[in-house]
Amino acid sequence: MISRAPVGSYMSKLAKGFSKASANDHVTVYGMKGERRSGQDIRLVDTWTQTRFPLQIFRQLCRDKPDVVHIQHEFGMFGKPATMSLVPILYLFLKLLRVRIVSTIHTTIFPDSLSNDSIGDLLPIASWIPKMVIEFGLHIVYGSACRLSDSVIVHQRSHKVKLQRYYRIGDSKIAFIPHGVGRAEFLANEESLLRWTSIIGDRRAMLYFGYVSPRKGLDYLINAFQEFSKQRLGWVLILAGGISKEFYRPYFQHIKDVINHSGLSDRIMMTGFVPEGDADALFRLCEFVVLPYTQIVGNASACNLAMGYWKPIIASNMSPFSEEIVDGQHGILCTPQDSQQILGAFEKLSADPELRMRISENLQGLEASRDWETVANNSLKLYKSILMS
Repeated sequence: MISRAPVGSYMSKLAKGFSKASANDHVTVYGMKGERRSGQDIRLVDTWTQTRFPLQIFRQLCRDKPDVVHIQHEFGMFGKPATMSLVPILYLFLKLLRVRIVSTIHTTIFPDSLSNDSIGDLLPIASWIPKMVIEFGLHIVYGSACRLSDSVIVHQRSHKVKLQRYYRIGDSKIAFIPHGVGRAEFLANEESLLRWTSIIGDRRAMLYFGYVSPRKGLDYLINAFQEFSKQRLGWVLILAGGISKEFYRPYFQHIKDVINHSGLSDRIMMTGFVPEGDADALFRLCEFVVLPYTQIVGNASACNLAMGYWKPIIASNMSPFSEEIVDGQHGILCTPQDSQQILGAFEKLSADPELRMRISENLQGLEASRDWETVANNSLKLYKSILMS
């Protein structure tokens, strides 16, 4: 596989799923140079750098001679947007080797979601680039990856429809394999659990988990919580996550300033980056999870984590949430950019323990059909099918 494989990532959890689904096989990941893994579940080979990855991966494949190469395709995986223009060269090299190619399309930006505001929120450094140029770049990145692959995996059915519509990819080439559902890769140790229990104290906690960026809707979340906490002092909102790119640092500071200026610093906690063990502790200790995104560029892993902990989810009524969550059964869906609806969801979930219990039971049933071993088995079936075709 070609991917980065940090702890807690999709790739990391999928590899562990393979270790259960097919214990006699070994997963080899061609990762970025300098990346390290301490566990034995992944054979991580230092392979590529951001500017030379097509040639470096090609050389390694010539040595290993695999039958199937699986690329975990993310927009920022190979670094800056400019380096993504080299992705078609990687796929052409793979075609020269006559290996079977599977691509999982994780980050999905489609032309219908582009506007000047959305481009600025997704990639501030590219906000000046005309929309037409961005669309052309998307065709280069996604179109070539999909057309040159033997099979393409998506996690949402709506993405399958859009790949067909915008990039003319045939229906038979696109496989739908839902994102895995499960808990954090590493559990909290006793020290971590006790520390977070002490920090939260006798308050009830709601959790936002994920990177801090403009498309996550945190301003609307804070507005809703400010109103909610006026009458309910026994609650704390935990914003758990750091920044994925340095150009999001001003927005991170903006959120800190909003919290301080609103007098909410004693009731809203910004943790910055949290390791896997602390993430496990936070999901276990919170009562529900809030994901008020305003834009989606792929699957929201935090949603699948929340499902793994059987926690009710308040989320924006847009894909992937609208495809993952049945409103009232797995959580509550709200109109994007609507603080009043988020507030209403807070009030409904916080006041109804029977509803929370019923949602938790529904999520427990959902998890059983989407654990990582199941995802790995479905991937293995796909590999076998393209090898036989």
